[in-house]
Amino acid sequence: MASVNNDLTPGQPKILLVDDREDNLLSIEAILEPDGYQFFRAYSGQQALKILLNEFDFAMILMDVKMPVLNGFETATMIYEREKLRHIPIIFVTANNYGDENVFKGYKAGGIDYIFKPINPEVLRVKVAVFIDLYRKSTLLLEQEKMLAAANKQLEKEINDLKTSEEKMKKRNTKLQREVFALESLLVSSHVPLNKDEFEQTDLTKLFKSFLDETDDRENVIAVLIEPLPKLQVNPELMRPLFQNLIRNAIHYSKQGRDPVINVRHEMDGLSTMSNLKKSTNGEYCSIIFTDSGVEFDQKNDRDTFGVEAGPEGNGELYNNAGLVLCKKIMEKHNGFIFGKCKINTGSTFVISFPVSK
Repeated sequence: MASVNNDLTPGQPKILLVDDREDNLLSIEAILEPDGYQFFRAYSGQQALKILLNEFDFAMILMDVKMPVLNGFETATMIYEREKLRHIPIIFVTANNYGDENVFKGYKAGGIDYIFKPINPEVLRVKVAVFIDLYRKSTLLLEQEKMLAAANKQLEKEINDLKTSEEKMKKRNTKLQREVFALESLLVSSHVPLNKDEFEQTDLTKLFKSFLDETDDRENVIAVLIEPLPKLQVNPELMRPLFQNLIRNAIHYSKQGRDPVINVRHEMDGLSTMSNLKKSTNGEYCSIIFTDSGVEFDQKNDRDTFGVEAGPEGNGELYNNAGLVLCKKIMEKHNGFIFGKCKINTGSTFVISFPVSK
């Protein structure tokens, strides 16, 4: 019957001794006991396999070759059929007169070394010490790998948590910036004298350039490429907030990490190129066209993107902040139109169209 030492000290290497003769087991234990190992006894190959069903953290196995029913080679072959047991080194104990053919048979069965009878105590202790040292180093390496894997998993979690926090902060910052932008636009619109009807022939190129020299957002713009604009009969006081909101809108909604490039040009009778307003509008118009280099949102349709209709008949595009609402009111004051198109990562185009003759 198998015998197990029940007084086990944690950390001591475990050795399984397999022999059908108790005197041989006692002899091996007596030689190795001073080195502080834990011993499990099995009196047959079957008993060794039974112990190994529940215990598989052995540092090594010392197994006699000549045993009834299952010899040492057969037992070793069955042990190594289990994945969990293949790491355990087996040293066969055999007689001196065992032939080379059978020695090879032991290696083929999975054994890694031999101890020949009569056992030399020093040779036994040295060989066992070598394999026990390898076992300790392998165990330490395995523990370090587990600790490293756990540390990597924790690090990945912290990185993911940090990324999630950064995304949340970016979203909150973007929302706050848009709220501030909306409040600024509302403040500007509240100071615009929409009740004045003073129109005069105005050089829009000169007016636009003077506005650029004064605007606080100028430092955020890589380039404002402006083609010569015509002279039109307009209210000069209303042109500045009109240009200001269109430029600020382009800067604010430009894609993060990309400085906006704004192009300004004009077309005569330009309604036909950007809007279907031409179909219901008579007379000649001068359209001033603002295009930027990329926005953060995609205009799926006009009513989803914007919030106030433009154009006297309500069939223009829609806008979503106080600044653009103000632009719409200024254009209505000039009997004109404002409309725009936006597409993510591509850019937006805003068009303000003035009647050539008032």
